[in-house]
Amino acid sequence: MNKLTSDSVNMRYRFLALPLLLVSCLAQAQDASLLAGGMRVDQNEDDTSFAVALGYNHHINKTISVSADYLNEGHPKQHHRDGLGAQVWAHTAIPARGWSFAAGIGPYYYFDTTTGSGAFSDYRNEHGWGQLMSLSAKYHLASNAYLEARLAHTHGITSHDTTMLLFGAGYELRNQPRAIRLQNAEKGDNTLMLLAGRSIVNSFKSETATSYGLEYRRTVNPNVEWSVILMSEGKVDAAERKGVSGQVWLLRPFTERTVLEMGFGAYAMRDQLDRTDANDERENHVAPIASIGMRYRINDTWRAQLTWSRVITNYERDSDVFMLGAGVAF
Repeated sequence: MNKLTSDSVNMRYRFLALPLLLVSCLAQAQDASLLAGGMRVDQNEDDTSFAVALGYNHHINKTISVSADYLNEGHPKQHHRDGLGAQVWAHTAIPARGWSFAAGIGPYYYFDTTTGSGAFSDYRNEHGWGQLMSLSAKYHLASNAYLEARLAHTHGITSHDTTMLLFGAGYELRNQPRAIRLQNAEKGDNTLMLLAGRSIVNSFKSETATSYGLEYRRTVNPNVEWSVILMSEGKVDAAERKGVSGQVWLLRPFTERTVLEMGFGAYAMRDQLDRTDANDERENHVAPIASIGMRYRINDTWRAQLTWSRVITNYERDSDVFMLGAGVAF
């Protein structure tokens, strides 16, 4: 197995502290929002692209809230970047119907696919920390929904700070009765799930392959689970990666039958780096893995699940794995 330096390990696994913070917000989140719009690179006003933001927000009191945010900053020149942020918000009182305004700030961990020599074939996966700052205006409707306009800015990311103007909507998440929560996830529950989907290499070509997996999951309490997943990310040319991951999941009931979940952990894998030679030597690696998902309770026995996992490597082989599956609870 490849030996990682102490600095590399610390940098990569420091990422796991952010999902823990995000999920602690997610577990008690009061509203969710989806926004989309445009992005501009601050040092080059002609360098623009799309932007998308997905967020969960929890109100601590009448004027302070905390949020967990996923940002996709689009595809500016020689960059494909997204990231996870956590913000503390100061806001005006929220009316039953009408306007509220807020300002937020917090840390931002980014994933950036960029170039080494300027050629798209020579890509690398950079990770790092910056700051996320936002201004928001919401118009609250009587139906627990709201419309939102947001100005967001990422800062402290070398030569690539960005500003985004986003528009969208959000909805207040209702608390579910304990009896409903126990039907979805009760202490001692076991779940066995067959999964299949697509994996995407984080390169400029975004190569895809068919992925599949077998997951065993154990419920610790209605808010926490752990899992072991045997997973194959499929073949890209002659190269194939497969392994086993262990994750801790934190859950948030969304509807009577639906649970939102976020997981994080480690992924032990066997990988082949040379895509042109099927006989090239395989290497063993261990990397952080972070996941967002949604599970649906079909009945007392059957479950359906959709997950997105990000594999975070230190050798330019990050990937996204999207899996849909069904399984039994026992």
